[in-house]
Amino acid sequence: MTGIELRGVEKAYGKNPPVIENLDLQIEEGSFTILLGPSGCGKSTILRMIAGLERETAGHIFINGEDMRDVSPGGRGIAMVFQNYALYPTMTVKENIEFGLKNIKTPKQEREARVTEVVKMVGLTNYVNRKPQHLSGGQRQRVALARAIVKKPKVFLMDEPLSNLDAKLRAQIRTDLIELHRNLGATFVYVTHDQVEAMSMGTDIVLLDNGRIRQQGSPGSIYSAPRNLFTAQFIGSPPMNVVKAEDMEYRVDHAPHGTVSLGFRPENAVIVSERNPSERGRALFRGELAAREILGDHAIYKFKTACGSIRAKIMSGSTVEYGEWFVGVDRKYLYYFDEKGDAII
Repeated sequence: MTGIELRGVEKAYGKNPPVIENLDLQIEEGSFTILLGPSGCGKSTILRMIAGLERETAGHIFINGEDMRDVSPGGRGIAMVFQNYALYPTMTVKENIEFGLKNIKTPKQEREARVTEVVKMVGLTNYVNRKPQHLSGGQRQRVALARAIVKKPKVFLMDEPLSNLDAKLRAQIRTDLIELHRNLGATFVYVTHDQVEAMSMGTDIVLLDNGRIRQQGSPGSIYSAPRNLFTAQFIGSPPMNVVKAEDMEYRVDHAPHGTVSLGFRPENAVIVSERNPSERGRALFRGELAAREILGDHAIYKFKTACGSIRAKIMSGSTVEYGEWFVGVDRKYLYYFDEKGDAII
């Protein structure tokens, strides 16, 4: 069953060209769907239209099969978590969490029970009487999450909620969100430009560029089967190496007809000291080591080659010294792209 559906949705501001044009999107009920893409690609605009905070210029948005055209934000059965927490500074943690329940006149006994349950769920039991200025960034974000959870919505909308936190807290709350999603069984729609957040939390990723969906699928399929150059080079850390076929010093046998570019993941590369002329199952690039990053369990090496910069991600072992090397990749790990940047399967 589809939890949220956008049909032919368009969004334009004034007489400017649309930032979202003829968008069709299905978000499955109970999924953890990530709207991923670079800044300005339209992902927050899509989220705000689903929430009812911005009205679509054309098209229709359905939540649980109901057209939201004339439904106010408060009537959509959603809860939203913002980047800046949006907490009331004069209220305690408890007061912030129960504020929405008071607005809908939830009886006091039920209110108390819900707040007690949710503060335990997010680990804030010992902080219910504190005000936001006396909490850390991570604790404030948990208050924002608790305020959303306590309303028991069917849909959670989250707009880059971790971007103001440091790396350690982001990792911790990512895990919390995965657990919350499993426990609540609700539909999560989460906006981010951070592919680590997307790949680690999402059950479904919608990769956007200039208001268009470039690919939608599971984290595994987005990573292993990119349908175009944009997806191939956006997903992955470091991103996929892409070279022009005509620039290659050593030709790749059996490349599909129409191949203009080839790509391979840095983690599939090997570094060898010399070329073996008899070996035909591997693409080779001669290059000078320009930089290396030693990162504990792995290292990233950047080479300058005739095809441009190429990176290799090698698991821990002996360090590669500066000098000339060959970067190789087995043919089974190569991706092929045509002149339009579409993958050749």
